[in-house]
Amino acid sequence: MTDPAVAPVSSIKDRIAALNLEEIHKPAPDAPPPYTFEQIAAKKSRPPPPPPPSQRPSVEHRRQTTNNPPLQSNAPTTARKIGNLPIKANDESPSQQPALPPRLPPRTNSQPQPPSLPPRKASEPSIKRRESVESISTVASGHSSLSVTSTKTSLSGTSNNVGEGQSYRIKAPPYDPSKLPPLPPKREKEEPKPARVTLKPTRSAPSVVSKKGPTTIQPPPVLPSRPPLPTRQTSAKQDPPKPEPVKRSALSFGLNKSTETPPPLPPNRPNDTSNDTPNEAPGAPPPIPLSSRPNLAALQASKPKPSATSSCLKCRDFSGPDSHAARFPRQSIPSTDPAWLAHQLTSHFPSLTDKARAIFTWLHHNVDYDTEAFFANKVQPSTPASTLRSGLAVCEGYAALFTALATPAGLESVVIGGHGKGYGHAPLQPGAPIPPYSAGHAWNAVRIDNGEWKLIDCCWGAGNVQGAGMAYERNFKPQFFTMDNDEFGASHFPEDRARFHRLDGRPGISWEEYMLDDAGERVLVYGPTTPEHGIGERTFQPALKHVRVHDPAGGPVVRFQFAAVCPHWDNERHGRGKPCVMVLRVEGRDGRKPDHVPFQTDGRVWWLDVQRVELGAPGQKVTAFAVTSFDGRDGRGVGVEEFKRRKGRVAMGFGSVAMWELV
Repeated sequence: MTDPAVAPVSSIKDRIAALNLEEIHKPAPDAPPPYTFEQIAAKKSRPPPPPPPSQRPSVEHRRQTTNNPPLQSNAPTTARKIGNLPIKANDESPSQQPALPPRLPPRTNSQPQPPSLPPRKASEPSIKRRESVESISTVASGHSSLSVTSTKTSLSGTSNNVGEGQSYRIKAPPYDPSKLPPLPPKREKEEPKPARVTLKPTRSAPSVVSKKGPTTIQPPPVLPSRPPLPTRQTSAKQDPPKPEPVKRSALSFGLNKSTETPPPLPPNRPNDTSNDTPNEAPGAPPPIPLSSRPNLAALQASKPKPSATSSCLKCRDFSGPDSHAARFPRQSIPSTDPAWLAHQLTSHFPSLTDKARAIFTWLHHNVDYDTEAFFANKVQPSTPASTLRSGLAVCEGYAALFTALATPAGLESVVIGGHGKGYGHAPLQPGAPIPPYSAGHAWNAVRIDNGEWKLIDCCWGAGNVQGAGMAYERNFKPQFFTMDNDEFGASHFPEDRARFHRLDGRPGISWEEYMLDDAGERVLVYGPTTPEHGIGERTFQPALKHVRVHDPAGGPVVRFQFAAVCPHWDNERHGRGKPCVMVLRVEGRDGRKPDHVPFQTDGRVWWLDVQRVELGAPGQKVTAFAVTSFDGRDGRGVGVEEFKRRKGRVAMGFGSVAMWELV
């Protein structure tokens, strides 16, 4: 400690503070280095003046504790003695008073690092801290009161009470942001580590621990390699090894003779004067004999030519699809799935036309027209599944079921709606106005062989109504599958004008032309005419039903004529058998007996010229018949000459073909 006689004199407050700091910062024998605090260069406020000596608390009143060290003063007290005599206050003079300790040097920033904290001992009792604020205030009476609400540490088992009249001040270290330690650098993104190289497993020598220390056992020495075994001696009977075949080039097999040297020509043949020509070199090969060449024209003629009937549906043989379709009655099929039924009906036929024909024929055998609902005006919308279950449908049901069966079979089919000249249709009378367009019928268009769109009517081809009760009758009419699209369009007018599919190159016809086609009523052709005799419905002449008895513009002779459904029709091969004799029944006038006049024919066309005056009177009928029975036998095969010779002497049966009315 500094000698007080040498130290400069200072105020009592400064001396008390210096003594406090000296007592507080007195290091312990095993304590770490003392704390050092940096002094902020900012100017501090001036401390308050010290209180008068009479108001200062006595040193004896301040209780000495761990945090409250004893206050030392240079003032004369009983505790401070010079020699063995006490110093009295009256005898003491200013010159004899001891000097104050020197002022502590100002703090500097020479030590940048803060002091390290003392290590924590394991046996240290629990510590409880609370955050507080330290403030020193001066009361009005002049006493300095210490309000300590700083971070207070209480040690269990230790008294830490501060007595009244004893106070001290501890300054917190100044805060300087510039002296904070720098932040650690940001962690760079680690690069992907290279794949580890798999090391070969090695076997290390084992270590044996003994009393003297670990001992490493050396691996056993490597044994020397064994000498190779002697080769077996082959027996004398074994065949010697065969030499390897000589590899030949691909050129030697004649694969590229152009790159090889051509072989030498054979020696010259003996001279043959019969084959020598003036320009022929000696030894040249003889010319190729032309007589051995095949005749290309003969080969082409021998090849089978496509038949004209193969592309004509009217004379095509559909007996295979028709008989196959009859094998699947609706009541016995195990499933009402259209896809299953379509596969059963069409999988046997590679031709698209035959597939469509099989479905067309199956509808004739298994679906009836719902006349009860139609005439009662109670027709309900239907689906293909409902038609399969009930077996009843109208035209829309027939068309929808055909498309439902055709699509799974690989056929392209659509349902077409429009006007049809069926039940209830009345031809226009001459001079009558054309009615507006109306639609009430449905049919189909299906793509058959060669990509051709074919118009078919499954409803009209399945049957018809007849009798007074309008009962439905199954009557197969294949002409509604085989007739060409131009003829089909005379009785079907589609709502979609692109669905005429005409063969004459026209995109379609107008509604007026369609309605006027049968104006005046066409000749009445009976149903069995086409299937039974192979006669085309639109080949009849006169085309109109009414024939004038007196027609100066028409001439005195009326030709009645009709023909087969196609030019190459053979009724014996494509139809029901040999053709029948066709006759025209003329009633005659003035009560004469009707006469049956046979038609002339060449097997494909039938014609007969009759004088107009011999046709009969107005109101009478002229009818074309087929002789179906003759003298108790089938009428097919009976010739015209035999009919004329035995007419009127044998029994005969007739079938109606067509009918005209005389006006």
